[in-house]
Amino acid sequence: MDNIISESLSVMPVKRKNGTYALRLCVNQGQLTVGMLKNLTETMAEFNLTSLRATTGQRMNLEGIPEDKLDAVVASLGVAVKKAPPGMSVCTGGGICIYGKQETRAIADKVLDLVKKNGPYPHKVKSGVSGCKIACGYSFVRDIGLIGGPKGWDVYFGGAATRNAGVGVQLGKNVTEDEALAIITKALGFYRESARKHERPSGTVNRLGKEALLDYMK
Repeated sequence: MDNIISESLSVMPVKRKNGTYALRLCVNQGQLTVGMLKNLTETMAEFNLTSLRATTGQRMNLEGIPEDKLDAVVASLGVAVKKAPPGMSVCTGGGICIYGKQETRAIADKVLDLVKKNGPYPHKVKSGVSGCKIACGYSFVRDIGLIGGPKGWDVYFGGAATRNAGVGVQLGKNVTEDEALAIITKALGFYRESARKHERPSGTVNRLGKEALLDYMK
């Protein structure tokens, strides 16, 4: 590891019930480079930190950081941010998985950029991109869902994995990448204009009815 250059990380501090902190690593699509891993392992060894946990959102949390060591740990890892990037769940896609019908990584980055560009929103927006209908990226139950097929992308909006769980409204079937991104952009406009404060897209769709969303999309 001596010849590997340590890479800086963006981290978001999260306070825990017991008074310690976790640092959420803002990694893209759950991918860690060897340089990032070197930074992590060296920092964990220096500060005697023993718990690195994978999150449900394809991120990593470095747990159990005492408050009096928080600033030093952040400085060792990189830089602190107040808010992590919007949530994104992505499967490996057709380039790797035998079931995948479409590549997922590139379009997932485009969706993430689109979500950032069109904000702010009344509440958080999470996306899922899957290369096939098995939907390992949780695309059916994300605010924004893309599912790859042999002929293109199916687009869903307003899904939820909360206590009122449900599949999103299908807004596109077998569309191109550009068409999918245009559909998502318009659906986010509906959410921005129609949602109440702290209301997720699924709440807006359930409150107004899916017909309101479909009418907006015409």
